[in-house]
Amino acid sequence: MQLPTPTPQFAFFANLPQYVKDPYKRYVENKMRKYYNFKGVPITIYFRKN
Repeated sequence: MQLPTPTPQFAFFANLPQYVKDPYKRYVENKMRKYYNFKGVPITIYFRKN
């Protein structure tokens, strides 16, 4: 879900977001950057509880 902010921010929902490790967060961010062409754009990704 994209959040309504001036810069791209996305919320991903997980059962246990506290266990989502940094390497996976970077992986998701890199895939989003590549797929949606966010090169050079600051984006923020949040993992939240369902």
